[in-house]
Amino acid sequence: MTNDGGATGHKERLIGGRYRLVERIGSGGMGTVWRALDELVEREVAVKQPRLPGDPEDAAHQRAAHRLYREARAAARVDHPAAVAIHDVVVEDGLPWIVMELVRGESLHEVLQRGPLPPAETARIGLAVLGALRAAHDVGIVHRDVKPANVLLGAHRRVVLTDFGIAHIQGEESLTVSGEFIGSLEFIAPERMSGRGAGPASDLWSLGVLLYAAVEGWSPFRRTTLESTLAAILAADPPEPKQAGPLGSLIVRLLEKDPDRRPDAEEVGAVLEAVAEGWPVPEPSPGSAGAGPQDASELREFAEDSGTVRLRGAAAGGPAGDSAGEPDREPTTGSTSGSSSDPTSPNPTSTPTPAPTPKRRGGLLLRPIPVAALGVLLVAGTWFTASALLVDKGDDVKEMNPTYTSAPLTPAKTRTPTPSPTITPTPTGGTWIVHEEKDMDAVLSLPAEYKEMAREGSATDQPRLVVYDIGLVQVRLTKWDKSPGPLLDQAEEAQKTWDSYNHDASSQSTRTSFKGDDAVLVDTTYDMEESPSRVMQLLIVTADDRMYELRVDMPKGTPSEKKGTAVFKGARDRLEIE
Repeated sequence: MTNDGGATGHKERLIGGRYRLVERIGSGGMGTVWRALDELVEREVAVKQPRLPGDPEDAAHQRAAHRLYREARAAARVDHPAAVAIHDVVVEDGLPWIVMELVRGESLHEVLQRGPLPPAETARIGLAVLGALRAAHDVGIVHRDVKPANVLLGAHRRVVLTDFGIAHIQGEESLTVSGEFIGSLEFIAPERMSGRGAGPASDLWSLGVLLYAAVEGWSPFRRTTLESTLAAILAADPPEPKQAGPLGSLIVRLLEKDPDRRPDAEEVGAVLEAVAEGWPVPEPSPGSAGAGPQDASELREFAEDSGTVRLRGAAAGGPAGDSAGEPDREPTTGSTSGSSSDPTSPNPTSTPTPAPTPKRRGGLLLRPIPVAALGVLLVAGTWFTASALLVDKGDDVKEMNPTYTSAPLTPAKTRTPTPSPTITPTPTGGTWIVHEEKDMDAVLSLPAEYKEMAREGSATDQPRLVVYDIGLVQVRLTKWDKSPGPLLDQAEEAQKTWDSYNHDASSQSTRTSFKGDDAVLVDTTYDMEESPSRVMQLLIVTADDRMYELRVDMPKGTPSEKKGTAVFKGARDRLEIE
């Protein structure tokens, strides 16, 4: 037997003496899901085959194996029609193969690739998910990974919540290194990010994000970088949902930063049922503004599971430009159409050409990030950047080893205000705002809807950086007091960075000048198979050897690309450097 962590499954193999593997229906970093035939009772099932890298004697390998056992135990304890049914657990090759019901259909993530849903249908789906969550909470389980990719839409309008693989089971032995954290970033409640214990209200937050994504077509906290996503979850108010109709008020209340101010499950259920059935929506009862204190004393949130942050480059349930369904994806359930993990995108800023939004083919496993430190430092005003090294682990498994640096950051709501921007009407009727970046000796002009997300750096902590975004399109201006290298070298490094993981980046670099200074325009596309992205950069070196970078990140092949290219050109033409 080869030591491949159990990745020796093949068509027609018999598992546990009764489950005949028929067809692979999903694949990713943690394993493969097979459609199989239970020859004992002659029914089709889904079998989740584990794939665990490393030596079986390693602590990390053993924790991951325990996680699979826990996934089966957690899901088996939840008795609800909207919770995926676990039939059996078979030990093969020393690892547990999980046998579950085969759900014929597609994930909510895949459905949302075609566009948002009406409020009534969203409420129907949300009501079923809530039912599964309440059943889980009743037996001491917090799901912790509620997202569109984990909601399957099956035959006869059935809704199924899947993947209890990172669920916290009250009273279970700690299975991860203390301080580690897992989950799909943009659907995770702020109390988990900031290091506090989490309870049922955290699942309700995630349900609120899911409902928002379903009616609007995109997640309210989706950003183009890891750090801006974290900042948005912790500090930014989500934009008001515009297509939620009678669900709008509920969604806004579910996304309260303070878990005690969120509505409880009973009130959420009443509103969802009313919207789904077309009844009048009940008014919030007095004193029901929050879900009440959540006892998390038994839920050691940061000492559980396999300790990985799962990240992808685009949000599940996002608009066009999100990661499309690929043939081989990380499996979460027995859906015959598979489902992909929800993404978000780390994007470093410690070099002139930061690493791209990392995405993965199949499964991307990141080394554990101590989220308690991340959250506390972000709240305290620390900005994290990362430079990533991707290492091939065979097939579709890649590992990212992030390194972290920090620089002062004060969230936009709390920092000392910068000088009031100047409003400049344009001949076409649009409004551009002039932002005087005095610390950077520059003036940056952007359309009025772009809001400042973060500010980083100082004279002793290079580079200086300011980030503005509107969600899918992000603009950043960076300044180095001393150029880190020749312009063309920086452009070449940029191309290597974008190409570092999927090996499909295409860059066009053009020597130019910017108001008398040497400059290079770099236009790059990358990750064309999974989640096509585009980055436009203007690199400038001044006569006194300062370097500036104007950069715009955007999804390619979407309406947002047109917006992104327009704002890049407009910001470039209006940029002023002292």
